Amino acid sequence: MIQTRALLEAREEAGSALSLRLRAPDLAAQLVPGQAVLIQTGWGYDPFLRRTFHPIAIDSESFAIRLAVDGDRGRAWLRLAQPGAELDCLGPVGKGFILPSRARRILCLGGGDAAWTLLPLVQRAAALGHAVTLATDALSKRQTIPAAMLPISVEYHIATIDGSAGRKGALSALLPELLPWADAVIAAADMDFYRQLGRAIEAARVLPPKGYAQALYQMNFLCGTGACQACAVDIAGGRRRVCLRGPVFDLVDILR
Repeated sequence: MIQTRALLEAREEAGSALSLRLRAPDLAAQLVPGQAVLIQTGWGYDPFLRRTFHPIAIDSESFAIRLAVDGDRGRAWLRLAQPGAELDCLGPVGKGFILPSRARRILCLGGGDAAWTLLPLVQRAAALGHAVTLATDALSKRQTIPAAMLPISVEYHIATIDGSAGRKGALSALLPELLPWADAVIAAADMDFYRQLGRAIEAARVLPPKGYAQALYQMNFLCGTGACQACAVDIAGGRRRVCLRGPVFDLVDILR
């Protein structure tokens, strides 16, 4: 993990959300999809704590983060930052997603805004020649990932709560038809969905085998080094620090 200054190269608005592209070659070269970056959101010490972001795009010299509208004043400050600003970044934090060496059919499942964090993994898997299916849900079409952002080879399924795009309903409704196809599952969602996913895997495959599904445990990190122990949770058979053991875990470990 390194601390570095990242240059804000570009801002792009997408509805109410905002994406920022940050140039930090030393950090970008180490980033793996699913890992976190902690960003100082102010010129001084207020707000004191860094904010946690999982990049939605990664290349050799830069990465991008997404800012949805919320009430956090640190993120509000970051939304006002202009190209040319330098941001203090700490990362990469934790362990990211791993593409299984023997898997050829990768099912990526994204719940709500967390689905955006799967984009770097989708891009990487498609570039390596894997057959990739991405399935996501959102409140409405406005919050969905535009298909134009995906490699042309990726099969894309959408569920929206209001029925404005794809199938009406939640992501869990897509699982029975998608799971039998997949050699491996990679998910970014909340704990409720992970429990539904575990049950769906059991229904499709009898037992959720170790190594079959990876899941991002979403959490705001304070120090990113494990020293503060604020991210310690009961997971993987004991009390674990997510910033060190995760934030990506085997689904079996999350559901224990």
